[in-house]
Amino acid sequence: METGKARWHERAGVFASAALLIVLFGLLLTDVILRWLQVEFYWGSEGGGLLMAWMIFLALPMVMRTRGHIATDFAVARLPVDLKAVLGMAGHVLMIAYLACLVWYCADLAHSNWLSGARFQGILRLPMHLVQSGIIFGLLLMLLSELLILYEEARAFWGARGGRS
Repeated sequence: METGKARWHERAGVFASAALLIVLFGLLLTDVILRWLQVEFYWGSEGGGLLMAWMIFLALPMVMRTRGHIATDFAVARLPVDLKAVLGMAGHVLMIAYLACLVWYCADLAHSNWLSGARFQGILRLPMHLVQSGIIFGLLLMLLSELLILYEEARAFWGARGGRS
């Protein structure tokens, strides 16, 4: 069940994830071919991990919009319509608070890693803040989606209540 028409940032996140998937495919194909030629190519595995993290988090706003995540709503489906709507909006408020905490924590962690020059343990020794910045950007897009979904649902709820006699 979709919650409304997808916004530009949600479509852009899916497009960026698809583009990163193509890059990931190219990296892994190059890795396979070069291994066959007995040439070391470390970007296949280490770059792939970075791209996967970004792909997941950039696509999450569309998952939120389309409610493509796993949900156990069998009990909620039996509730009255008004109570269902209020509980749904309360869930969005809690998710907004959770995402705000995640953004704050991840931004603090990325900033600390940037200042300290922390790097991953792999051969390429990529800076940790590179991966974390993609995750933070995806979380910010999710937060924006949650705010818009809450606004749309609250507007629909109060509009429907105003139309009742």
